[in-house]
Amino acid sequence: MSKARVESRSDGRVDDASRLERAREAAGWRTGRPVEDPEKTKRWGLVQARPSEFLVHVRGGRVRTRSSGQGASCFKWPWDSVAVIPTSLQHLQFRADQVTLERVGVEVSGVAVYRIANPLLAYRVLNFSFPERAQEKLEETLTAMFVGAARRIVANLAIDDCLQRRKSALADELLSEIGPVLSGSGRADDDSNQGWGVVLDTIEIQEVRVLSATVFAQMQAPYRTGLDRRAREARAEAEKEVAAREAACARAVEEVQIAQKMAVAERRRELASTEATIARAQQEQAMRNAAELAAAKASLQQAEAEQAMQTSARLQATRAALDLEERRQQTAQRVALELLAKQEAEARMASHAVLVQAAQQAAELQRIQGEIDDERLRRSVHHDEEHARVSLALKRGEAEVQAIVDESRARVRLSDQLPALAAAVGQKIGEVRITQVGSDVSPFAFVADAVGAVTSLVDRGRRPAG
Repeated sequence: MSKARVESRSDGRVDDASRLERAREAAGWRTGRPVEDPEKTKRWGLVQARPSEFLVHVRGGRVRTRSSGQGASCFKWPWDSVAVIPTSLQHLQFRADQVTLERVGVEVSGVAVYRIANPLLAYRVLNFSFPERAQEKLEETLTAMFVGAARRIVANLAIDDCLQRRKSALADELLSEIGPVLSGSGRADDDSNQGWGVVLDTIEIQEVRVLSATVFAQMQAPYRTGLDRRAREARAEAEKEVAAREAACARAVEEVQIAQKMAVAERRRELASTEATIARAQQEQAMRNAAELAAAKASLQQAEAEQAMQTSARLQATRAALDLEERRQQTAQRVALELLAKQEAEARMASHAVLVQAAQQAAELQRIQGEIDDERLRRSVHHDEEHARVSLALKRGEAEVQAIVDESRARVRLSDQLPALAAAVGQKIGEVRITQVGSDVSPFAFVADAVGAVTSLVDRGRRPAG
């Protein structure tokens, strides 16, 4: 058996659209009635009930308990009556409109859930020889009962009770009013007309709709006004809280900024103190460097002065020796040759001593230069000018030493050339034959001229070195 959904109209009749959900007979004496299952309405043969159905087998006006029961089956003879009653849950929907105590029209929609709990009682109330039609008639009857009861209850209720107390004011009242009618007090073995064997499990009010839009809007106005007021209060409270939090954040940020500024000022004071300490240390280091540089310059100048005095003394001694040699050469040739030889030896010794002295001075200068370079590396880069002056002084000293070395080398070369000069003089005056005829000039005058020539050669050889 198919389960149909039945809706009621405001006048209590079942909606025609809901009727069309069941297949209808198109001809015969059952025209317009629901189409029945032929297995349940056959005149004779085996009739079987589903597990959710109760089979009632009647023969001779009495129920055959052996072949009747839940999901039972029997063989139906033409003189027997068989009813198949569904015991599963059924539901129907109803809708009723009515005015309340305040004369406000409302429409109530609900659903009812019921079931046939006592089939042996229900088959006598409803003709379940045609189960589909019996189910339809039960739905129509219950729907009409629900609509009438709902209208009567709504008419005695206020609009607020209809809207807010749906369960207690409407559903429970309907259940307490219609439930006893369906269940009744009848029994399966009596002939009373009380009870249908149907149990009404529950009734739920699905919707209570105010038919007047104006009235419904007016009813919502207080709630909407209160909701708007609460929303505004909530916004104001939120804005107040946000403002308070912003102020707290601003104060916190300002405190952090002040703390940072104080920390920066303290750091600046520490940096200023550190810079002053560094400046004093640099000034003291500069003063020490200047003092050490001045001492180095003084020692260098003293060394240069001593070197100059020694060189001057050596030059004077050399000049004195040369003068003595010249005077000796003026006296005689032999004495001049001996003096020249002696002068050659002395000159070589002197030049060797000068070279040795010059090498020592160069080594000393290199040592001093190394010490000065090391001192320069330890000094700050800010004393380049002092270093430049020291370098200039060193260069002058090196130039003077180089001049002394050049002069010594020139004298060595001159001493190397003295034998050749002596040989030349010897060739000139090797054999002296004096023939003087009536002259007052000394016959040894040419000797003096030769010595003068040698002296001039010595002077010319010495002049470039000077």
